[in-house]
Amino acid sequence: MAVRGTWNDTRSRGRVAIGVARLIGDSEAMVALRDEVGRAAAAPFPVLIEGESGTGKELVARALHEEGPRRDETFAAVNCATFSDDLIETELFGHAKGAFTGAVQSRRGLLEASSGGTVFLDEVGELSPRAQAKLLRTLQDGEIRKVGENVTRRLDLRVVAATNRSLAAEAAKGRFRHDLLYRLDVVHLQVPPLRDRGADIARLATYYWDRTLVQTRGRARLAPETMNALAAHEWPGNVRELQNVLAALAVAAPAHGEVGPQLLPAAIRRAAEERRPTLAEARRAFDRTFVYDALTRSGGRRSPAARELGLSRQGLAKLVTRLGIASQKPPRVR
Repeated sequence: MAVRGTWNDTRSRGRVAIGVARLIGDSEAMVALRDEVGRAAAAPFPVLIEGESGTGKELVARALHEEGPRRDETFAAVNCATFSDDLIETELFGHAKGAFTGAVQSRRGLLEASSGGTVFLDEVGELSPRAQAKLLRTLQDGEIRKVGENVTRRLDLRVVAATNRSLAAEAAKGRFRHDLLYRLDVVHLQVPPLRDRGADIARLATYYWDRTLVQTRGRARLAPETMNALAAHEWPGNVRELQNVLAALAVAAPAHGEVGPQLLPAAIRRAAEERRPTLAEARRAFDRTFVYDALTRSGGRRSPAARELGLSRQGLAKLVTRLGIASQKPPRVR
């Protein structure tokens, strides 16, 4: 199935990924995930996204929304773990005037406000039994009732839920309703941890480094040794940890030149020192340096760089993209 993944340009944020283009990576797991998202997006059924914290479950949810027929309607996200039992009910279902102390006026809940679009329930496993029961009734009947009100309202929602642990295991332990699980887990998507996506780390690092430099207005580039060190790390915090490491690195980095591995956290440096690169990794690091140097000598012009490397211009363009240096084109020599 064809998918819409593309890029939009904005003045404040530069290039912004849309649809499956949000899901960066060429590893087998990510290629499969993009295909699954593309197929699931066109269907109206609920989707359950499972994956460790920091793997990008909300990005998957947004990609589902942007690839589907509701793309021009509301996408609303709520983290179910951040609200108390009473507050999550008000947040999701709204409340009538006078429903409780302080309810001086009627308020629409997130589900009603998102009707026609997509609602993303992050960490849905944290819902209390009472909130689970009310959400189940809403999904069964397609109707909502505000807290303190007897009137029901029809809804037209695409529900996408996410959890960082197995809801099936939680249901088996009696901590999550089986009937609600069956309602939510119609289409199941599993987001792989970053440690299983080693081939994607260089591309992700380049992408997030470039976005960080837009914020810091820096022009430094990651040295091949730094990229190797990043590739050697296990990333227990997944993509979110990678983003945070790169943000801290950008603060410590010089404004220009290469950023060496000595500025990385000690744990990442140790992992790189203890692990020798594979032949494929060593070749990639060499190719990246070799191609970057050719681009530098040509002042960033790809045609002469391609001739020096014995490649066509199109072949060079594909190579710099695969090596994660496409957006790190060196400045033209004056």
